[in-house]
Amino acid sequence: MNTTVRLTERSGSSSSQRKKGFVPVVIYGAGSDSQSFTADAKTINEILGKNPRAILKVEFPGSGSKNVVIQEVQRQPISKQLLHIDFQQIDMKAELVTKVAFHFTGEPVGVKNGGTQQVELYELDIRTLPDNLTASFDVDISGLDIGDQLLVSDLPTHKGWEVLTPEDTLVLRIAPPAHEEPAEGETAAEPAAANASGEDK
Repeated sequence: MNTTVRLTERSGSSSSQRKKGFVPVVIYGAGSDSQSFTADAKTINEILGKNPRAILKVEFPGSGSKNVVIQEVQRQPISKQLLHIDFQQIDMKAELVTKVAFHFTGEPVGVKNGGTQQVELYELDIRTLPDNLTASFDVDISGLDIGDQLLVSDLPTHKGWEVLTPEDTLVLRIAPPAHEEPAEGETAAEPAAANASGEDK
């Protein structure tokens, strides 16, 4: 994915910039001081929808460009409007620490048998070269039955990745079907019946 984000000088308040369709951004990393700009919010939203971990090229006002990744996204909780973006400048020849999202494929056997899929971990922490980054990490879970669980140590290996998440971290499990609780009347009736049979004796 080769996407270019054009930056503009920040002027006025952040709220006024957002009304014009821009989002405040900060760029840092690779031994450089942090710099503040704005970027087109529509462009950023399109990138986040396709591949939030993509390597991007930002063009600075006037001249020059750098390779970056999106490090942090802030949104308004209700409207989901973009409030702020942090870009981390990267060296394409140096490893970086980042996250990659899981993409679970296949329907688990346990779910077909009435179990419930419970996801505990959505992203994996890794260290790798920028060229080895992918949009997501495909994991086939079709073989999991009721009671089975998937740990980080069970994940398939990915060439060029050093996994930083602890191996014993739970990623996903297939829980047994939820049993209906008996009605209050039924629960209370059982001891009463037992007492009655005891008195008969």
